[in-house]
Amino acid sequence: MNNKISRYVYLIFFFLFHIKYGYGYSLIGSKKNNLEIIQFSHAKKFGTILVQDKKGRIKPMNTVALELLRKISKKDSIKNLDANNWLISFYKDPNIWFIYPFIKISKKGGKKLFNITKADKYGNTSLINLYEKKKNKKYQLIFEKDFINAFSKNPFERNNYEKEIINLTEKVNILFSVLKGEYINILPIPNNINSPWTSWIKNNNNNITSFKNYIQLLIDSKKNVNWEKPNKILDDIICFQQKYGKPIIPSYNKIKVELFYNKLNIFYFLMYIYLIIGFIIILFSFIRCFFFKTKIDFIINILYYIIYIFFIYHTFGLCLRWYVSFHAPWSNEYESIIFISWCTLFSGLILSKNKKIFIPGISCIISSILLSIAYINLINPEITNLVPVLKSYWLIIHVAIIISSYGFLSVSSFIGLLVLILFILNKFFFIKNIKLIINDLTSINELSMTIGLFLLTIGTSLGAIWANESWGSYWSWDPKETWALISIMVYVFILHMRLIPSLKGKYIFNVFSFLSILSILITYFGVNYYLAGLHSYAKGNDLFVSKIFIILVILIIIIIIYSSSKRRS
Repeated sequence: MNNKISRYVYLIFFFLFHIKYGYGYSLIGSKKNNLEIIQFSHAKKFGTILVQDKKGRIKPMNTVALELLRKISKKDSIKNLDANNWLISFYKDPNIWFIYPFIKISKKGGKKLFNITKADKYGNTSLINLYEKKKNKKYQLIFEKDFINAFSKNPFERNNYEKEIINLTEKVNILFSVLKGEYINILPIPNNINSPWTSWIKNNNNNITSFKNYIQLLIDSKKNVNWEKPNKILDDIICFQQKYGKPIIPSYNKIKVELFYNKLNIFYFLMYIYLIIGFIIILFSFIRCFFFKTKIDFIINILYYIIYIFFIYHTFGLCLRWYVSFHAPWSNEYESIIFISWCTLFSGLILSKNKKIFIPGISCIISSILLSIAYINLINPEITNLVPVLKSYWLIIHVAIIISSYGFLSVSSFIGLLVLILFILNKFFFIKNIKLIINDLTSINELSMTIGLFLLTIGTSLGAIWANESWGSYWSWDPKETWALISIMVYVFILHMRLIPSLKGKYIFNVFSFLSILSILITYFGVNYYLAGLHSYAKGNDLFVSKIFIILVILIIIIIIYSSSKRRS
């Protein structure tokens, strides 16, 4: 473990147990469920202060606070504190945050990690639970030996427990880095635009009030209910940034839009909306098939137009992110997932223009699943600067076309699953127009697959041109390239199966169309997270595969086998 971190741990715990009066109020007087809130208007102004991160991006303090809180607790707020209030509180009352359980422990680490970290039923623990006092009166991480052992291994040799130990240690390091002021680099160097900004805590500029004095003024203002002096300090910082950092700081409108984007949290909201609307449409579609109630068409049509409204809202969210980041919002794993979600909904709306039962609901559920992957699997939503190779117009063209194909192919796969379910239901229930529905869905399935294959082929070809421009070779058998080619061959085969007598029929086509999504899953998730290559996002940092996913796979196998034995001739 880093010696600097150990020294800071010792100093912090010394402060915790030996100082009666610290920032704000003492440890004994605090209440777990009653966290102190800074005046809303002041916390909001604090969130507008610009910060330069380690990669050089200038962003509002609110964005920094959200990123830190998401990395540590996997939430956007804690109890009654928003991200701005939490960051201020962390500096103002650090003693509270050493005992408050807000550090998220991942389930991937298993019961062993939960037990040694003393995590509560929600998977949260406190910083103090992660340390133990040694004979030399110094504090040490309770899993330090496990960390050293895990860190010494090759990433591929680490089990889930060891990976989570490393992630948890990173969270601890982030917390102490926050205390050291490494995330509040808010002061540009006068007359030196190219130099990195300095931390407020390490401030030696006489024109700006020291961070320590600012914290003391917060305490006084809370008692006196007068926030004039702290507000004046923030105003001075804003003026200082405008004076010495103006050439590199974003425009006022861009900062305002980023704060607005943070506040809306559009994609998290849509994750639930799509799921609800999707299930309602599918439910009414089944009722429409079973009971022939044409009045239900009116309800489905209304829901269809509601989806259009949220699709526009989804588009608005992508546009906001594009404007803030100044690059197309599909440059990293989080952005690509929310864009695939958009493409899936777009494909569903196009394919269901004349046939509104089932298809809009299917596309909504797939979009919700994709958004849940972005949030439940805790993919980092941070906006980052582009790496040099992605600073190309090909990012907009190639990646957009490839990802669009995933939307159509995902809808095709789920239509195949739905048709298999209809084959099973047709055995147990009399549905007069079941064959007509299966024929319609199969036709839409084939159309969706054809469009998806066309886009995938064009996108792969354009990717080869980009590769030649970037790396001097059209094709290098990179895992992403290889699996894209495999996927093309898989879908070409499925679309031409009807030419083989033994593979004719709607049932066989829908089975294969459903299973074919596996090639896309390997192309996207498998390559990005498990295979080494030029397109890998996070090799060795695999996504969490829950027990629910394994159960779903088993259920799908049962559906395929059962639908084969129970379908009518």
